[in-house]
Amino acid sequence: MTLETPQETRVLVITSGKGGVGKTTTTANIGMSIARLGYKVALIDADIGLRNLDLLLGLENRVMYTAMEVLEGECRLEQALIRDKRWKNLGLLAISKNRQRYNITSKKYANVG
Repeated sequence: MTLETPQETRVLVITSGKGGVGKTTTTANIGMSIARLGYKVALIDADIGLRNLDLLLGLENRVMYTAMEVLEGECRLEQALIRDKRWKNLGLLAISKNRQRYNITSKKYANVG
C-alpha cells in the first residue's frame, strides 16, 4: 500500500483594471508553461463581458458549459472544465458563453473550487 502525499495547490491571479495590457496572453503563456512542466493547471477566464482565453488556446468550439452553470447547479465542474488535447493536465473553465449578465456573489464564486 502506498500513501500519496497531498500536493500543494497554488493560485496565481492575473488581473488589471485596464484592458489591453496582456492579461489573457500572460495567463495562457504561464498556464501552458506550467502544464508543460507536468503540473496540473486549471485556467479560469473570469471575464464576464468578453472571454478570450478559450480563443487564444484554440478551445472556443468546445465550450459547452460554463462556471455559471456549475454555480447554478445545472452541470458538474467536470463537465464545464475543458481539457486541452495537447496537454491533458491543462484545463479551462470559462465564466460565461457570451455577453450575458449574471448576479455573482463571492460565496457562489468560492464554490467553484
